[in-house]
Amino acid sequence: MVSFVRLELTLGEVKGLLERHAKNYPGSAALEAAGRSLVKGNFDPQASAAFVRRVCEWGRGHRIIGRVLRDNSAGEISGALRCGHELALAGRIAEGVARISGLERLGQSFASKQLRFLAPHRAVILDAVIRSNLGYPETQDGYDEFLGDCQTLLVHAQATEALDVGYRESLRVCDIEAAVFAKIQGY
Repeated sequence: MVSFVRLELTLGEVKGLLERHAKNYPGSAALEAAGRSLVKGNFDPQASAAFVRRVCEWGRGHRIIGRVLRDNSAGEISGALRCGHELALAGRIAEGVARISGLERLGQSFASKQLRFLAPHRAVILDAVIRSNLGYPETQDGYDEFLGDCQTLLVHAQATEALDVGYRESLRVCDIEAAVFAKIQGY
């Protein structure tokens, strides 16, 4: 067997990495609340467009926001988010990301950000930072592979003694992805 190791992460690092990630990308809790509100409001078209704007701003995609909102109607955005969320709830997360990335100008990276805030217990973000550093392809299969790796790491994190019980039980798959991102970024 040949292994090429591109990232080494100890489970004891997770808590500190997440704290540093939250400082570099504040507002995750507010976006998760907005996602819950959007779901409860049955993906109101105007609220859906506003949600996409907020998530893109959080993800530092300021230059794509205008094009995404110009090239997709609020109804198209609402439909894509609703369908993506439904697919995620059915366990078809990579398909959900693919459905959202079908919006003009959004792409997989920002589509995965949208779904991450709609379904944080199920979805992760697969962006260029992770793809270029860890080698996951920008495909539905690449997303599915990264998600599976994060789910595996979550299972290990929830079983380790390196994290206190209350903390490890509150970890979600999106937290594992955020820790991986923070480790790659070096903060």
